Amino acid sequence: MKSKSQLRQFFRELRGDISLTIKNAAAQSAATWLTTQEIFKSSEHIACYLPVKNEFDTSYIIDNIWNAKKNCYLPILNDDHALRFLQFEKGDKLRLNRYSIPEPLAHSYEIALPLLDMVIMPLLAFDMRGIRLGAGGGYYDKTFAFLQANKAKKPFMLGLGYANQEANNLPYDTWDILLDGILTEKIFHIFT
Repeated sequence: MKSKSQLRQFFRELRGDISLTIKNAAAQSAATWLTTQEIFKSSEHIACYLPVKNEFDTSYIIDNIWNAKKNCYLPILNDDHALRFLQFEKGDKLRLNRYSIPEPLAHSYEIALPLLDMVIMPLLAFDMRGIRLGAGGGYYDKTFAFLQANKAKKPFMLGLGYANQEANNLPYDTWDILLDGILTEKIFHIFT
């Protein structure tokens, strides 16, 4: 089995090879899939992200969150390798963090993590066991570590990626937060 770092390199290259036309069509398709799902309809507080380095485009999903009159939140990085989520509204100004990821300004409303209904996360790869391979910083795993003991499973952790980012069996560490569902341009699947 390949190491996580080898898999990250492979899936980064795979994702980078997808044409802009296909990426745009995939983003529109995934946004449409998501809005038809009961978990989306019943969610009021949805965390998302702004893409960097060929990550799946979330602009259509964010527009759909706003159009449905739901609250959208974006992550900001803490020095302790955890995330905070601040409200993001149409027209809000953003700043670039140390990784050149756009973030809301600190004066935006911050939501407590257990109040989030859904968290849409970027990924490099996923498998059908609900294992997500992220970029390697561990930010989402550390931030949502409380879910390991949370039987209520809130927030709903949704991975977002291209269908070709599916792997057979990804390596798994005990601190990895499992996905509750996966969204691609082709499927919306909830893991049981």
